[in-house]
Amino acid sequence: MAELQEMPLLRIPQTTLAEWGAKWSGSEGSVDGNGAPTQKPRNRSTFKTNKQSPTSQKLRGGYYTPPALAEYLCRWAVRSQSDRVIEPSCGDGSFVSAAARLLDGNGLITAVEIVPGEIEKARESANGARVRMDWRCGSFFDMAPSLLEGRPYDVVVGNPPFIRFQYFDRDERERAFRLLRSSGYKPTGLANAWIAFVQLSAELLREGGRLAMVVPAELLQVRYAAELRCRLPMLFEDVYIVAFDELIFPHIQQEVVLLLGEGRRRYSGICGQLHTRQVASGEALLAESTMSEAVSHLPERHTHDDMKWTSLFLEAEEFQVLKECDGNSSLDRLGRLAEVDVGIVTGRNSFFVVSEDHMRNLGVRDHTLDVIGRTSALRSVRFTRQDMLSYAKSNRSKLLNLSGLDRHLFPPALEEYIRLGEAQGVSWGYKCRIRNRWFDVPSVSAPDAFLFRQIHKAPLLVANDAGATATDTIHRVRVHRNVDCAALCGSMVNSLTFALSEVCGRSYGGGVLELEPREAENLLLPYRFAVALDLEYVDGRLRAGDLEAALDHGDDVLLRQGCGLSKSDVARARGAWNRLRRRRQGRRHGARTRQRNASDGRSRGVGSGRPGASSPGAAGSPP
Repeated sequence: MAELQEMPLLRIPQTTLAEWGAKWSGSEGSVDGNGAPTQKPRNRSTFKTNKQSPTSQKLRGGYYTPPALAEYLCRWAVRSQSDRVIEPSCGDGSFVSAAARLLDGNGLITAVEIVPGEIEKARESANGARVRMDWRCGSFFDMAPSLLEGRPYDVVVGNPPFIRFQYFDRDERERAFRLLRSSGYKPTGLANAWIAFVQLSAELLREGGRLAMVVPAELLQVRYAAELRCRLPMLFEDVYIVAFDELIFPHIQQEVVLLLGEGRRRYSGICGQLHTRQVASGEALLAESTMSEAVSHLPERHTHDDMKWTSLFLEAEEFQVLKECDGNSSLDRLGRLAEVDVGIVTGRNSFFVVSEDHMRNLGVRDHTLDVIGRTSALRSVRFTRQDMLSYAKSNRSKLLNLSGLDRHLFPPALEEYIRLGEAQGVSWGYKCRIRNRWFDVPSVSAPDAFLFRQIHKAPLLVANDAGATATDTIHRVRVHRNVDCAALCGSMVNSLTFALSEVCGRSYGGGVLELEPREAENLLLPYRFAVALDLEYVDGRLRAGDLEAALDHGDDVLLRQGCGLSKSDVARARGAWNRLRRRRQGRRHGARTRQRNASDGRSRGVGSGRPGASSPGAAGSPP
């Protein structure tokens, strides 16, 4: 959920519900006697939501690869004019037409696409090709059993659809999962559709075959891709990951990587080699004559089961420091010291979070709790009462907490406000309508500390001295018994924990790092040495914006004196954090530059100067 947007004071009009009904064209919603919604309203709402209905493009994951990039990948994957090639989700035909130009009459392309209109576009793109074409309109998962029983393919290419689990058709997902289980996979319910496409496509390859796909960068970091990360080096002799500093497709804010598999193996007892390449942009990659040139002589990279593939982009010495610290007995996982939970999910922040003036107008002073909804409010390792007062000057800061309050005792202004929410559809939001009373926000409590969920520069654990709570843009933390909360928060400020947060978390196209509760609980902290920290100094430096000075103090006290790391190892941990942080932030800055250039009419798409190079999209979801 996006951070709270400041809204002007909403004053409850002194009018009757009948007048409200007339104003809203008879479209008010209905609720039963318990406050549960029974009829959905049709009017536009005063209470804004950041939720957007998915487009048809998003529902089918239809974001296509620029032809120049498709051609570049095909030139790496197709090695013979008689190769047998399959594209499991051909879309409008970027990969099909590129592969067709490389094959003769002895070659074959099997092109699968579920949308009839799109496969017709693909047919047109390959019109006149000498290669034999096998067009298949329908679900890849319906066709996979017969494809698996047939002759294997030399090459798989494509850009599989990015369909999140909640939009992944249930019957389609079950068919895909049955096929995966029959191949020895253990798919999770949260898996995105692209995972199944990649896994099943690899099963269609002959021994020695090649895979070249554009996939979401989630491959590197999400939990549901962990099994694929484990399997890929077993399936191929060499696996290449090509990532970009800038977003290739900034208009959908989705980071992608190129996944190349060389030398498919039928017997996967031996682990193949992993290689990574980071390039500035799509144009920079295409400037190199061939993909073979781009990935040749890349050094082997190492990882281990507990680490996400983000760590592959570290230098060997940086990776080694993180790996060694993973087994350091003087470090504690955050989950052993505290419990991390999501912030409060209101169902509509613009309704449930009000200003102080609005709170007084509603007559609910005793039924609100101070709340923050912006990470920018947390500037240091302490959030004080004065910080809360400063936040309230420019932000709505009171959370309605009506649980346990008999509706018959609601002040008139509050009752009008609740009826307004019902009239405008707040009660019909999913999180609201599943409650016994739609306006009773659950799990309202003040935590011991706050933890950044979305991180722009560095993660902070912040002691909640103000007794406030937070919406779900910020995690709530409860420390275990006998754990010093202030010391725990201070122990977060060190280069090792900062670097591990980049590895444990996940980043998105806009350059933001996100830590989910279980990922956060897996972070290593030098807590037992935090008693020696000068917390006032750390607090002061952070409030002054001098993160480097606070980090220097934390590294010296916690890592060098406490954990016994050498000066060079501490420098490598700092280098690891800076490298991974700059890598994700660079994509944000690159996207902004492209957007500015586009507004000036100077933007050039991937493969600029080639026909169709600026075609929209890649596998991924809109922001």
